Amino acid sequence: MLWSAIAAVTLVVIGGIGAFLAGSAGVNFMSALEQTRSPLSRAQPTIIDPGTPRLARRVVLVIIDGLRYDRSYGLPYLEKLRRAGVDTQALSHYPTWSRPNYVTILTGVPPQASGVRTNRHSTPVVLDSLMDRLRAAGLESAVTADNEAMPALFLRPPVVDAELETIDIDAMRDPQSDEALKASDFELVSPFIDGRYVPWPGGFADAARAQIGAGKADLVVLLIGAVDQAGHAHGADSDEYEEATRIADRAVARSLEDVDLTRDAVIVTADHGHTGRGGHGGVEPEVMEVPLILVGAGIKPGAAIHDAHLVDLAPTAAALLGLPAPGHGLGRTLTEALALDPTAVAARQRADQQRLAQNQQVVASAIAWFEHVTLERRALRIGLIALLAGLGVAVGFGLARLGGMRFPLRALLIGVPAFFVVYYTTIGALGQQFSPSFLPARGHITWELAKYGIAGIVAHLLIGWIALRHRRTLAERLAAANGIALFGLGLTMIPAGLMWAFFPAPYIEVPGPRMLVLIPAVQVAVACYAVAVAAGLLIEVVVFFARAVDPRVRVVRLERAIERARQQIELGTGPARRMRWRGRANRAAVDDASASSSGEGPASSGPRPQDPPSSN
Repeated sequence: MLWSAIAAVTLVVIGGIGAFLAGSAGVNFMSALEQTRSPLSRAQPTIIDPGTPRLARRVVLVIIDGLRYDRSYGLPYLEKLRRAGVDTQALSHYPTWSRPNYVTILTGVPPQASGVRTNRHSTPVVLDSLMDRLRAAGLESAVTADNEAMPALFLRPPVVDAELETIDIDAMRDPQSDEALKASDFELVSPFIDGRYVPWPGGFADAARAQIGAGKADLVVLLIGAVDQAGHAHGADSDEYEEATRIADRAVARSLEDVDLTRDAVIVTADHGHTGRGGHGGVEPEVMEVPLILVGAGIKPGAAIHDAHLVDLAPTAAALLGLPAPGHGLGRTLTEALALDPTAVAARQRADQQRLAQNQQVVASAIAWFEHVTLERRALRIGLIALLAGLGVAVGFGLARLGGMRFPLRALLIGVPAFFVVYYTTIGALGQQFSPSFLPARGHITWELAKYGIAGIVAHLLIGWIALRHRRTLAERLAAANGIALFGLGLTMIPAGLMWAFFPAPYIEVPGPRMLVLIPAVQVAVACYAVAVAAGLLIEVVVFFARAVDPRVRVVRLERAIERARQQIELGTGPARRMRWRGRANRAAVDDASASSSGEGPASSGPRPQDPPSSN
């Protein structure tokens, strides 16, 4: 019993340390995906002016948040724009969350290179943007949004390196926060001369019409969020989502009433789509495919566009305004849709190629450097994992020899897999096949996974109780529970260690969709399994004390012991038979002693007890 208790305490301590480390990594996982300053943002922007003519007086860029491509058809106003211009689809960029692709649309830089990887990115983006190109040319831009304070993503501090990391644009939105109190005194510059956040009913269309009607802005960005909200709440297969698309269509129609398509150009798109159940972030076709409509001045109606991506919109909008593309961009100008002569098309394409070559080299160099550093550390980390695993095995066998730990095969086969089967099966089923699209808007992937971990904990406790219920004593139960716990901790901690070795933070590249779920899932598994181990061992202690103070249990134990002894006596085997032979021998010795004292000598008649046969 002593060594079982020591083993239990040891496992709880090891599990607690592992849970703290893994839990901390899980909580910080999404923050580790983000980059305040990506390598590309530290490089000088490649500004190449191809000298092509301005095609439109103004560009209105409409972003319908969460509108998937196939659900964009049948909407009256969008259909009208399609018939007058170019109708195609564009591909969003992974991770397909909103803030990363807002940045993609306005800078031409995808999330992998921009450093804006999740909706939790909370520092301003210092990549060269479409708005920066307008400002450099003496032009102006404006934005209206009903669900997101987009201008805050593109604030510019006067000294970028010194102040950027201290700015939290999300904290500023809480009027009670210190950041909100200090916000009015920040020396920050917005690239928008007019930024309007209008979440109240009807405010979006009114504000957008006012901005367009004023005629001051050469670029107007309109962001409407009704469709995305319905997608998260009800899924893209719902009637509510369909109704939200119609609402957005009417709002866009009202917003663009004063647009003159003979002089102005309109681009309509979305940042991402939605799954049927609701959600985005992964690479599902319904999430990646978004509408792309170009219409108005400078657009060739009916033009065929192939392989368009959201990174292509910023250079295309810049071309409509006769400006160089944003200097950090990794997209191309959709020249096939623009009313440019062959000479201008060639000039745009050459400028795109030079810019792409320069920026791709910056990104490739950063990735190569990070991979080199990772490889150097990987061998050391794998060696440390192997050492700790070997130490765990040695401790386990040592405690087993002392009786503090047992590894009954049946209990291990039943008790160990319970947590993992329930946990990972639930993630695979409810988590939409290990896709980040299961994550709710602005949620934290670790907390979502912890919900599945609770189901695994419950399964572990129930199955563990079943696996151990036939053990007769607390020492047996606790030793077997220790064995299950050791195996289970090994099955969680070793994979977590390997994730740490092969996919270390910070992330220059975003892990693929499955790994983006599996990495924090393994980290959360360690924390949850440690809780399950501690709870399981606590239950065993409670059971022990409950039985120790229950007189009925003590009577039952005594009756069982008497019954076993009686059966052994009847069968003539085991300890009972040896006790019987010892009793007969003792009685014979007493008789001999009595005879000697009376002068009769040793008794010579009657059978003498024989040595009991060997128990073997």
